[in-house]
Amino acid sequence: MQYKKIYPADVIKHIVCFFWEFEGGFTESEPYAHGLTASVNPKLAFQYNGLMHIQHDNDASPVFQSGFQCQTSAHLTISATQPVGIFGTYFYPYAIPLLFGIPAQALTNYNIEISDVLSTEGVELAERMMTCRDTAERVATMTSFLTNKLSKGPNSPKDMIATVNYITAHSGKVDINELVNRNFLSQRQFERKFKSWVGFPAKLFTRIVRFEACLANAVASSQSLVQLSLDSGYYDQSHMIRDFKEFSGTHPRSYLTENHSSFFE
Repeated sequence: MQYKKIYPADVIKHIVCFFWEFEGGFTESEPYAHGLTASVNPKLAFQYNGLMHIQHDNDASPVFQSGFQCQTSAHLTISATQPVGIFGTYFYPYAIPLLFGIPAQALTNYNIEISDVLSTEGVELAERMMTCRDTAERVATMTSFLTNKLSKGPNSPKDMIATVNYITAHSGKVDINELVNRNFLSQRQFERKFKSWVGFPAKLFTRIVRFEACLANAVASSQSLVQLSLDSGYYDQSHMIRDFKEFSGTHPRSYLTENHSSFFE
């Protein structure tokens, strides 16, 4: 199994955190399964070799060959019993409306075919991506596509981008009322605008950001759960465990028995 990140060119680095590529020679006798947690970051993925599956209880259904795994408050498990190769783009939370003019909440909690979002344009992009010869060509193709979309997209909402970046920089440990005041909006106006750009109400967004920061810290350190919860801004360990179960489907101790370090490098 190989997972690697490729960082974007300056022209798109405000909307793309990184590109990623995942390959593995999985088989029926040596299958792969990985739990995906809640995330505020939408992704666009192209499976150029094989097909992963999404597992629901004891059933598994194929994931789209090319499509969006949008920002989500849910958790799921993906699996493979054959060799796979996937190239993806890991976006900042506000990228979808900025690139495509689609309100973020319209896609929240969806895994959706690219053609259902971008119609013919999406089909053509998927075809180009599937014929790329290597990683460098995939990166170049996506960079060109995204640069072109930015030139035609809506004006950048600097206030919302600044707010989102403030929340993530502080690992979700922020006061919502302070954010409302910083934007000079009423509570209702702020919530409506915020949700249209990132897909979640501000309170849920900050909870998921805090959870994701906690997750990264847990993988990178050997802190006790008590210390981890306090450092992550939770009132106590029970609050952290509650969010862990809601957003990952498992207890933090169970999650940390698996090796997730390569995904957090």
